[in-house]
Amino acid sequence: MRPVVSYVLIAAVAGFVGASFSKAPELIDKIASRVDPVSDPAGFWSTPAIEGYGKMHYEADVAYKPNVNDSNKIVFQITKAENGPNDPNLGLERVARVVNLYVASGVPVEKLKFVVSVTGDGTPAMLNNQQYHKLFGMDNPNLKLIAALREKGVDVSVCDQSVAFHHFKSEWIDQSVTHALSSPTTVSTLENQGYAFLSM
Repeated sequence: MRPVVSYVLIAAVAGFVGASFSKAPELIDKIASRVDPVSDPAGFWSTPAIEGYGKMHYEADVAYKPNVNDSNKIVFQITKAENGPNDPNLGLERVARVVNLYVASGVPVEKLKFVVSVTGDGTPAMLNNQQYHKLFGMDNPNLKLIAALREKGVDVSVCDQSVAFHHFKSEWIDQSVTHALSSPTTVSTLENQGYAFLSM
């Protein structure tokens, strides 16, 4: 008798859970309809160093702010293409945000020692306009951001192993990008030199 009761209980619970999940889209719509979109006031977001990229909101009275007396050495690794080809890679946008946050915190750009290592699905973002246009039918929107980062002393590099795996030719990579042996060796070499590692 007990096994029968157990099976009935399990079936009842499974039915309840299944019904709950089937109602999930309706519940989400109800919650979303009650949330009013918020308009940010003028000046809420800013891009103090990399103009137009990596917007950030600065608060003066917070913990763990960058300090001009620290080494301020970071190697960023970008392995993904999280958005479409018509917008700059989100990883590069996040690097720009970090630059903006450091500058807003009072660290001059000349004190920043930032290196970006791009690999994996992020590799096409390093193509020159001609090759990017062949691949996606448009100019590379990442190049302006790379130029803006370089202007602030950020070295943007590409993993040549990933270039090979994508069957790209070396000369297809934009001239503004540094060719590195690989992303893993870039990260490990710089970590051995005291760079902090951030996966973007």
